[in-house]
Amino acid sequence: MVKKILDKRNYIILFIIIILIIWILFSGKKEYYIKTFNYFDETITISIYDEVDYKKTTKDINNIYKNYNINLDSINKYEKSLIEYGIDIYKKSNGYIDITNGKLIENLKEEKEYNFKTKIDDIKIKNNKLVKKIDFNFDSIIGSFVTKEVINYLEENNIKKYIINENGDITVGEYYSKGKFSLSINNPKTNEVLYIVNLENKSMATRNSEGFKSYMVNPKENKIENKYDSVVVIANDNLTANMLVNTLYLMDEKEGKDFIKKYDAEALWIDDEIIKTNGFDKYIKK
Repeated sequence: MVKKILDKRNYIILFIIIILIIWILFSGKKEYYIKTFNYFDETITISIYDEVDYKKTTKDINNIYKNYNINLDSINKYEKSLIEYGIDIYKKSNGYIDITNGKLIENLKEEKEYNFKTKIDDIKIKNNKLVKKIDFNFDSIIGSFVTKEVINYLEENNIKKYIINENGDITVGEYYSKGKFSLSINNPKTNEVLYIVNLENKSMATRNSEGFKSYMVNPKENKIENKYDSVVVIANDNLTANMLVNTLYLMDEKEGKDFIKKYDAEALWIDDEIIKTNGFDKYIKK
């Protein structure tokens, strides 16, 4: 009789253990998608807080980035779309972002003078070939352009909760819990946290004065600009944020403030003092 009771208890204990294992497996902490990609000499980290197929999502995103392995000997539809965007962004930036300034960047990097003249109007494609040789440099646009393609992919697949860090430029979707994503703005010289901003469905792009970067080259003045320690822009999408921050970095403060008024965006300049557009404070965590 005692043995039967013990056997019964053992079965009950075993049953409880099985139930606990099932509960842990299905009710435990949810694992989110996080993956780092390396393209265009950039590190791109994508975190997704919606449920996705890890392998399929990684494969699809990799394929999007691989589409833009640039070879201009024969121009495919992806390269053509990037070039067309470069022409458009030249106009939007008042000529400060110029994809034909490859030779200028090359010379300034070697500390040589170079008298650059834009070749934007010379860009013509016929039978998948460039009619004229152009010294392109896509560094200032390719990362954000292709990342926008990734964002489109996420949204088309009903993936709304995500954060993408493209070499320090951040794009966030809907927050995965209550509230918003909290991002820091640091002093590039001291790494001191100056502000915490709360964002949802926004992009924040940052440019600083550390080291030589293509966005420092002013194609209108044939020189490297280093006016600010840092420039930060918050906009509704990553392409606008990228275009604005690259442009404002090259402009004087007054010109920059006038320029950004045309956009639904806010900016912050860090130098000897911190200067903000009127609406920037609405993003700062109090």
